[in-house]
Amino acid sequence: MSYILGLTGSIATGKSTVAKLFLSAGIPVVDADLGARAVVLPGTPGLAEIIRHFGTAYLLPDGTLDRKRLGALIFSDEEKRAELDALIHERIREWIHAEKARYIAAGHRLVVLDIPLLYEGGYQQSCDAVMVVYVPEELQLQRLMIRNHLDEKEAKRRISSQLSIEKKKKLADFVIDNSGTIAETGKQVSDWLRKYGYA
Repeated sequence: MSYILGLTGSIATGKSTVAKLFLSAGIPVVDADLGARAVVLPGTPGLAEIIRHFGTAYLLPDGTLDRKRLGALIFSDEEKRAELDALIHERIREWIHAEKARYIAAGHRLVVLDIPLLYEGGYQQSCDAVMVVYVPEELQLQRLMIRNHLDEKEAKRRISSQLSIEKKKKLADFVIDNSGTIAETGKQVSDWLRKYGYA
């Protein structure tokens, strides 16, 4: 029987860092961001639907989706974000569940579902437990501004497009505090794996 651990956080809290720590410990990770890319590759029904809905202006010359341009549109317009979500949400969900089933069939005892919008998408119902990667909101804002070269207003807008990290922390079964060094975060992940017999 596989144990399904949902892994989430909010933008710039360090969820990807924790996902890499699980991977380096030999734990399979289903990365929803990879799924989001896979379902809009050239030739997929997902990409065809996006272009039909938003127009060819969102295609790059090589036929791939202009993710940067589409991102700028959906982060500035809640309605457009909802429209995009309606087009690809179920395709991403199917991809995640197919990957999860593949790892379960391969006999892995622990499978991590790395999903940024885990609570927003209701994925917690498919997990045995949820781990939230947490940093205080002020630190989250600073990290996002530095990482994405954003001004404070734009960074706050991106943060507010998700459920707040404080709410996610309250909903979590397990919390990894990523406010310190990578070594400190790594120790928390190693301790968790040892405590639950996956190390």
